[in-house]
Amino acid sequence: MQRKKTSFKGAKNEKNSIAPKKRSIWSTIYNQRYLWFMILPGLIWFIVFKYCTYAGLTFAFTNYGFRDEVSFVGLRNFSRLFQSSVFWNAFRNTIIISLCNIIFYFPFPLIVALMINELKSLFAKRAVQFMIYIPYFFSWVVVGCIFVTLLSPSSGVVNKILNSFGFDSIYFLADTNWFRPTLIVSYIWRQMGYGAVIYVATLATVDPQLYEAASIDGCGRFRKMLYVTLPSIKSTIVTMLLLNLSHVLLIFEQVLVMYNSSVYSVSDVLQTYAYREGILSGNIAYSTAVSLFVGVVSLCLVLGTNFASKKFLDDSVL
Repeated sequence: MQRKKTSFKGAKNEKNSIAPKKRSIWSTIYNQRYLWFMILPGLIWFIVFKYCTYAGLTFAFTNYGFRDEVSFVGLRNFSRLFQSSVFWNAFRNTIIISLCNIIFYFPFPLIVALMINELKSLFAKRAVQFMIYIPYFFSWVVVGCIFVTLLSPSSGVVNKILNSFGFDSIYFLADTNWFRPTLIVSYIWRQMGYGAVIYVATLATVDPQLYEAASIDGCGRFRKMLYVTLPSIKSTIVTMLLLNLSHVLLIFEQVLVMYNSSVYSVSDVLQTYAYREGILSGNIAYSTAVSLFVGVVSLCLVLGTNFASKKFLDDSVL
């Protein structure tokens, strides 16, 4: 009996000696120091340009600008903002352009990803992904130059094709009836590849046994997509929707490089309005108030969309 007891104690001591020791967070960071050095530049950029800028929000409650004396004015800038017809026109244009971008763009990456997923050749899949993903690496300045060249009323390829069929040239970027459709097409062309690649990567994680079970039950391609594919990538679809809605009011570069004074009535958005007021006119306090309004509304949109997703789709990312 005594020998068994000693054996049990020895086994217990041996178990305790084998148990891994808990490392402190500082030792973990030290062991991963090279990884931290790699992400340090991006982390510094994010802190400086995303968090330190919050200190400038106090300008929205002052008369800061190109003047000697700066004083606290309370909500005067917001009062002026809500009474400005130019602001409400910019707000309306922002909502219309952004919602049209989302409505017309959102199905495209998913449809393209589903079509790529049906390709049997791995080379064909990679080739298609590569071709549709290239435009995403172009800045909006490059995209704007491409569309200005293609849509030029005198030398653009699009208008030459229209002229060959007997139609008059269209000033796409100077016509209030055509400017918004042009923005939507350029947005879809640039962003579609990014969304499609994300969906393709998610589709690769779907369990093939689910498709085999659906085939045994007599499901065709459409029913497999409806009852297997889409439910399996539901969380990714919700995440992409949230990311798009979070940028509804943040449209800027695309409009800035493509609009002009002749289409201000249908193209001026909140960010370009704040840019003109703050940078060009020197009303920095007023432009900060516009930006603060945009940030608060964007936060409400994200939280509201996440709440609706969690309630009706039983899925959320926040």
